[in-house]
Amino acid sequence: MTEEEVIKKVGQLARKYYQDDQYSCAEAILKAFAEVFAPEKFDTELIASLATPFNGGFSELQHTCGVLTAGMMAIGLVAGRSKPGDEDAKEEAYTLTQIYYQRYMEAMGTDSCKELLIRWKDQGEGKCHCKDHTVKMSELLAKTILQLEFHDLELDEVA
Repeated sequence: MTEEEVIKKVGQLARKYYQDDQYSCAEAILKAFAEVFAPEKFDTELIASLATPFNGGFSELQHTCGVLTAGMMAIGLVAGRSKPGDEDAKEEAYTLTQIYYQRYMEAMGTDSCKELLIRWKDQGEGKCHCKDHTVKMSELLAKTILQLEFHDLELDEVA
């Protein structure tokens, strides 16, 4: 796959899982990333279950957006350390998380689920906008990971 195909695939899977009401925001993102970036490493159903408490800003408490927290968990799947003492992997994951957080905040202006839901309600979109937000931010994270080359994917060259 090319970089663009990877980004599109992550977004399509996140949309599919959320759109079909199979999963909520955090679960959909984490499952999509596990399937695209590391399908042979993880049981994607187990991965999705790990994200369940993060849906709706920590179990619908509307605190930090589940899309953001799941994105950070996805960074751990893709770039996190797999053995104690791997300081390089830890620093890569920290760097990637900080960059993703900055880009997320530039795009959204807040990391508060409650503030986002109020904004979307005021715009007449309501919670249904969470699905579009999930896709948009999953694609932003995939693009960030690919740009910084913090992944193990074998990518095709664009002709």
